Amino acid sequence: MATAASEQTDLDLQALDRVQRRVLWLATSIVHHANRVRENRSGVKVGGHQASSASMVSLMTALWFAHLEAPDRVSVKPHASPVLHAINYLLGRLDPKYLTTLREFGGLQSYPSRTKDPDPVDYSTGSVGLGATAPIWGALAHRYVAGHFEVPRGGRQIALLGDAELDEGACWEAIADPMVAKLGEVMWVVDLNRQSLDRVVPDIAAGRLASMFEAAGWHCVMVKYGPRLAARPALRERIDAMPNEEYQRLLRADAGELRERLEVDTGQLDDGELLATFRDLGGHDLGALVDAYRQADAEPGRPTVVFAYTIKGWMLPTEGHPANHSALLNPEQYAQLAQTLEYLQTKRELRPAKKHGLMPL
Repeated sequence: MATAASEQTDLDLQALDRVQRRVLWLATSIVHHANRVRENRSGVKVGGHQASSASMVSLMTALWFAHLEAPDRVSVKPHASPVLHAINYLLGRLDPKYLTTLREFGGLQSYPSRTKDPDPVDYSTGSVGLGATAPIWGALAHRYVAGHFEVPRGGRQIALLGDAELDEGACWEAIADPMVAKLGEVMWVVDLNRQSLDRVVPDIAAGRLASMFEAAGWHCVMVKYGPRLAARPALRERIDAMPNEEYQRLLRADAGELRERLEVDTGQLDDGELLATFRDLGGHDLGALVDAYRQADAEPGRPTVVFAYTIKGWMLPTEGHPANHSALLNPEQYAQLAQTLEYLQTKRELRPAKKHGLMPL
């Protein structure tokens, strides 16, 4: 029997899920409007990354709406700026008139910028890799200032980064610094979507990466599967054994092809349940993410890295496609996303977006 506490938890997670769907819609729409709706005489892509944003939606929803406190500071990976703007809008920190201004003069920036964006940004994250390390130096600077002046103390320093950013030497120089191993206020959240600019990463080797962090004194948390896959050991083992390329390819398979290619007992799962279970990664499970962030807080003496498995282009028609990095949804795909997120049926939630020209219909 469910207790009152568990019912409250379920209610909170359901509310968070509604929030993340709204965030996904707004982040996708910000890019869509800039490229498909706003006048563009040249026809050249204006900018924005819908797929890279989609993989970060759950990570950022769980962080902002269930974990962050006022003194905390967050560095957001460059290509997830539309997600940050969507969240700021929902929190009342961004005037709705800016939702249609991505990459306009004086409008929203395609990379988070403290000096150019009209909404709050803790760290400017332009070049890949710089945003990952900035909170480390922010933590050191805060400790120095707090030790020499009468200023408020506390606050976590958090970096949200893509797995490809770990290719940058600046990251490993920071990770291996002996002083960094003592910074318990630092948390990195790695978006393991297993794709880079133009390919599926052949071997993400998350276990090897975790070992390297642990050797440098970091606390590691792995968020790999959601509850559906956790309850299907045979399917989970099959996914564990397949290379990244095969997993990404099967994301684009229908249920019949997926059953045939998996060659494992899928039990009584119907087609819809099978597709949902195959996609049930921990980086899109809000409960698992909130728990991971709490595990980081439970290790106050050293920094934490959270490896969260995600799908690039999560819930978009382009999810998992190896060429989705800079891809834009066409009007038909955009309308399909609206139906998937049930926005066309939820008229009340549509009004703010429709008012500012972000709806396909």
